[in-house]
Amino acid sequence: MDGARPLDPQHQHGDKYGLMWRAGRAEHSPWFVASVLAGCYAIAFLDRALVSVAGASIKHDLSLSDTQFGLLSGTAFVFLYALCGLPLGWLADRTDRRRMIALAILVWTAMTAVCGLSETFPSFFAARVGVGFAEAALLPAGMSLLSSTVPRPQMGRSVAIFLMGAAFGNAAALLGGGALLICFEHAGPISLPILGVLSPWKLLFLVTCPLGLAAAALMATIREPCRLTIATTEGSVLRRAVGHIGAYRAAYGFLTAATCCTLMLSQAQAAWLPLFYVRQFGLQPGHSAILVGLMFLTSVPTGQFAGGMLTDHLQARGIAAAPHVAIALCTSLSLPPAILFCTTHDLGVSEAAYVLFSFLVSASTPNGLLGLQLLTPERYQGIASAMLISIVSLVGVGIGPAAVGFLTDHFFREEHGLGAALLSVIATAGLAAPLVAILGRRSFACAVAARR
Repeated sequence: MDGARPLDPQHQHGDKYGLMWRAGRAEHSPWFVASVLAGCYAIAFLDRALVSVAGASIKHDLSLSDTQFGLLSGTAFVFLYALCGLPLGWLADRTDRRRMIALAILVWTAMTAVCGLSETFPSFFAARVGVGFAEAALLPAGMSLLSSTVPRPQMGRSVAIFLMGAAFGNAAALLGGGALLICFEHAGPISLPILGVLSPWKLLFLVTCPLGLAAAALMATIREPCRLTIATTEGSVLRRAVGHIGAYRAAYGFLTAATCCTLMLSQAQAAWLPLFYVRQFGLQPGHSAILVGLMFLTSVPTGQFAGGMLTDHLQARGIAAAPHVAIALCTSLSLPPAILFCTTHDLGVSEAAYVLFSFLVSASTPNGLLGLQLLTPERYQGIASAMLISIVSLVGVGIGPAAVGFLTDHFFREEHGLGAALLSVIATAGLAAPLVAILGRRSFACAVAARR
């Protein structure tokens, strides 16, 4: 194959097993690829975050309890997102990843439109399941694509850039969505051909759909890196990937547990934050969404990039378990501001404390996927990424937001009890994360050393 690289000795060891190997680098700059993936991730999170933006209106129009809203925010989305992650990760290791991502974008955009047309809890739940199914393709295929284009010393920053798309998507949903919601509410119900009269929150879901079409077109500008395919049996890669993970199960287990905790810290509160400021401080839904969007934009991208730089710096200093050190440090420091933002009755103090909390939690989030790249040979990274994402999504996205709603309905049974429910979930995850990360340092360092 033109431009193919010879396999190094470590790679040659796996030739007889029929593994797929990278044969060349992408023609585009690694930072261009990371930026395009970040843009796609931004669209994914924009579509995902609209439920939080319009939460108060959706709860009112569909007559939802807090538990039902929590299910829509997390469990519905993660249902197929987790189950389909493994087959989609397997597919990412043997297909054109850019086309796979572009098709996924088109599907989740269509499902977002269906969310905006839903009239009942079951129909909305089913549409959210569809959004989750399509978005399950992005991270495994995207991480595999990054691994084929980015030099290892720069992986921390490239992963951070990719994940920063989530922050910008969240911020765009909250700022732009909040502003549009205010405009639509002032305009009143709007009648459209065929669709009829739509309430403001329904229109909000529909007007964001063209962005998905643009993201799919942007993804098509990426060239798929050349990969040399050696004759293979379809089950061999999966068996050997599972065998590799099993051989280093302690390292993968502790990393997965720590990543579950960091994702719960970031997702449980993010799903409820606009509604928290509506209840705790009496803000209107649109204004609350804009406030939260500004806080996200201030704290999350800078936190994620700082976390990637911190891990790269720790690795440069010879710390093999750098992702674990970063997770333990950042999550430990996030607890004091979390207590303050959940309990204070001063809006300004709550905002400042949340920005600091969000920055620290965001700095911990790139380290799960980064640690996975360090542990896993490239030929297994699509499958391994899918396994990690499936598990941590079930916990962080599937359980986190729903747990907050359950606690509010059954233990803190008043409007202002949402802060106590949020703090309960944050404290549980925030105490567990550094403990698990510290316990996993040695096994992670040994596994990384064994790969060299």
